[in-house]
Amino acid sequence: MDLDKPGIDEEPQQCCLRYEDAYQYQNIFGPLVKMEADDDKKLKESQTQENISVRWDMGLNKKRLAYFYLPKANEEMRLMPGDELRLRYVDDSSKLTWSGVGHVIKVPNNYGEEIGIELKISQGVPIEYSTNFVVEFVWKSTSFDRMQAALKTFAVDENSVSAYLYHRLLGHKVEDLVMKVTLPKRFSAPGLPELNHSQVYAVKTVLQHPLSLIQGPPGTGK
Repeated sequence: MDLDKPGIDEEPQQCCLRYEDAYQYQNIFGPLVKMEADDDKKLKESQTQENISVRWDMGLNKKRLAYFYLPKANEEMRLMPGDELRLRYVDDSSKLTWSGVGHVIKVPNNYGEEIGIELKISQGVPIEYSTNFVVEFVWKSTSFDRMQAALKTFAVDENSVSAYLYHRLLGHKVEDLVMKVTLPKRFSAPGLPELNHSQVYAVKTVLQHPLSLIQGPPGTGK
């Protein structure tokens, strides 16, 4: 953290139960999103691991796959399918230097602790080597950029959300709105397992309300 930057020691504004308008909402949440992005970037970039052994494979789409274990893997990494990792190899004796980026296709789970990535470019991959690799996390700002864009749109575009959602998001008291909709006879999606009673109830409720929050641990069918 750069302590010489102006305002670095300033405390962010506290969140409110109710906000006067969308500008106040953006002015409070914007800096908080920025702080979260900076912290996430710092965390990702600090997760570089060296001396990694790699197992090579080829996917059905002819893309080169790399599998490896990360000894320091933990919950803080929040590694998910689709995340990008950079694999590097440097051999001082042969002066071979290689670097490739791939997206995660497998994360540690009940079936094994191995991590798998699919490389974007399959040419020139040093598959003859399997040790002394370096794994780096490629940080992406996409999700945080979308949050900031949404906050800005919410503040400057009065038509970005309905009046009901506007006041609910700002914490204003508004009457609960139940929409008149024709509910389907079946709530299960084609090719997927049938929904249980609580899931059907959740879908019915969501379809009849303009704003819903569904919470639950991973793997519960949200």
